[in-house]
Amino acid sequence: MAHTILITNDDGIDAPGISALVQGLHDAGYRVVVCAPDRERSASTMHLTLHKKMKLRRRNDILKFYRLMEGNPKIDLFDISGYPADSVLTALSGGLPSNIPKPSLCISGINRGPNMSVDVLHSGTIGGARQAGTCGIPSLATSLDSFEQNDYSNALRATLELVENICSIIPESPVNFGREGGSSTKPEGESNEQILRNAFILGDVYLNLNVPVGWEDAFSSTHLGGRWYRGAIEIVGDDSIDRDEWDIQLGAARIEDEPIENGDSHCVRLGFASVSTLGTWPQGHPLAIADELLATTSSGEGLPSWLIVDQ
Repeated sequence: MAHTILITNDDGIDAPGISALVQGLHDAGYRVVVCAPDRERSASTMHLTLHKKMKLRRRNDILKFYRLMEGNPKIDLFDISGYPADSVLTALSGGLPSNIPKPSLCISGINRGPNMSVDVLHSGTIGGARQAGTCGIPSLATSLDSFEQNDYSNALRATLELVENICSIIPESPVNFGREGGSSTKPEGESNEQILRNAFILGDVYLNLNVPVGWEDAFSSTHLGGRWYRGAIEIVGDDSIDRDEWDIQLGAARIEDEPIENGDSHCVRLGFASVSTLGTWPQGHPLAIADELLATTSSGEGLPSWLIVDQ
């Protein structure tokens, strides 16, 4: 039995990044289940739709756009009139048909645009992956470092390589699905690498991948870097002080990336695919991973050491 992979995103089910990911995973032989927003929901963090009904739809109409390989596991496609976190909760909490298998791994992406540094506080892509972690599922957020580029081949290649490593350490059937043991189920191990590996399997840490457009195969294990959006608000039209209301546009006149050693945004600027190990839980939560342990995951060159099983 192949690993089953749940896919979501915040760009919507019709976005080219999620289409590339679905096709690539299917070609690689994975069982794919998609539950994603029915439209773009960028910068939605872990937004949940609590006070109104949502519509869940099976999207067999989209299957015709994929090259389905005979003998490979099937693809199930669903969209929801909600957000990435809604999509993940729906898929993991009984919202999908009963014949849909439990996922071994959740992937959120491939996102149009990076999710690095302070971006993780706002990103719906990150929110989807983190929501899966809170439900006890190993998870990965993946993004292309461009808003203009529609060629996702390098980001897909990096994602598939990372997924291959991930699936070498996680079981096909999730061991902490639904977190029935609550905060008593904690990662254990005889080394930092074993503890972190088990934390990923339990959903207490997740991975954040960012791939530069011109990626040439090298990974870098990173931590969150220093990225600053300058001139974030633009007043549209007349900005006279005598007015009582204004149209404003949220964006950034320029972006500054600090050259911080092993910082994610800096490493992507240097041409590396950045792989950061992030904690699912906030500081102070009983399942939060110690900062000292997370600090061991950003060694620079290559994938995080805890992800490599044969060293």
